Amino acid sequence: MNQEHKKLNTLTLSGLIIGPILGSGVILLPAMLYNMIGNYSLIIWAMILSLGFIFALVFGKLAILYPGDAGVSLATKNALGKKYQLLTSFYLICAVFFGPVAVLLIAGQFIKPYFPDVSVVTLGFIIYIITYSFLLFRISFIGKLMLIVSSAITIIFLISSINILLQTSSFSLVIPSLEFSQIGYSFLLAFWAIVGWEVIGNYSNEVEETRTLTKAVISSAIIVSLVYILICLAILFGDFEKKGIESFKLIWLIEPIFKSYSNLILSSISLILCIGTLILFVGGVARLISSLKLTNFTSKHLSNNTPIGALNLLSMIYIITLILVYFKVLSLDNLVAFADSFFIANAIIGLITAVVIFENGFLKYCSILLTLVFFAILLFSNIFILMLIISLFIFTYLKK
Repeated sequence: MNQEHKKLNTLTLSGLIIGPILGSGVILLPAMLYNMIGNYSLIIWAMILSLGFIFALVFGKLAILYPGDAGVSLATKNALGKKYQLLTSFYLICAVFFGPVAVLLIAGQFIKPYFPDVSVVTLGFIIYIITYSFLLFRISFIGKLMLIVSSAITIIFLISSINILLQTSSFSLVIPSLEFSQIGYSFLLAFWAIVGWEVIGNYSNEVEETRTLTKAVISSAIIVSLVYILICLAILFGDFEKKGIESFKLIWLIEPIFKSYSNLILSSISLILCIGTLILFVGGVARLISSLKLTNFTSKHLSNNTPIGALNLLSMIYIITLILVYFKVLSLDNLVAFADSFFIANAIIGLITAVVIFENGFLKYCSILLTLVFFAILLFSNIFILMLIISLFIFTYLKK
């Protein structure tokens, strides 16, 4: 891409990153994990966010070393060979078969009270049509738009969480004992919170200069971690009237400040964050598919560089997946767990790539540690998805 088309600066790239990385995860996971494992969720969040920060630095470094629409898979090609580039690409593509549909359903659930006669699946389809329309715009416009909404949403969650913590009467905490399988599954679900850093490299051709990517990744990782940990602390220590009686609801967090407007604000936040997540993932993976030049159809671009062929292919897949959800073949939990498994498999190959490429130092040793941790988390995946991941790896390994 020519230099004049590289429009994202540090602020607009940060806007493109923060909203989507927070995305549906910040709406879904803090309350879900607390309801599942109670106070133990603090340990899960402390570990997963620490891993996520390092994860962001590793993939940001790879994106700088090997810029291009294919993202980190370019680094994999250089370090491990073409066939492993295809393997990591296929893992990411498989993850994006499931993940965006889960995001659509989450957004649909939050706005359903305003459309009681419309099914969640139908609402999800309508939200995707809106997202598809945004994906046709130039990426610099999307970055500026997401910067504005990400800033507003971040401020809302930060001041709401801090307000709860300032009114907390006690900060005592009892950590429960859990079965090993519960801890492992919780890590698998919490991984959704750090998904997204893998596709940042797919936008590396859109930035003004390489240091823009470095600054944006570091600042975004700090802000995302701060938002998650404050929400987690507010949930754990906050004095909520119905806490312990009902399952925790995220709306309790913002009600003290926003009162009767809380439902509308949370629904709006959910919709915006989910659309932002879809823009990041679907746009990034569409660029990846286009760069692989699998067919003439998937390689087509619009004049503003939108990979329209790959985007249309993904759209057809999402429609099919939504139909499967409508007929109850798949559920939201299935979609999140399946997507996470493929995201983790893709991340592991990216981390092995980093181990091969990086010279001895902090990031190399962190990549080794993350590889081992992510592999352990992957073992808690659905057995059929795990077998598919292993089968794809074996096929790639044996392929000449």
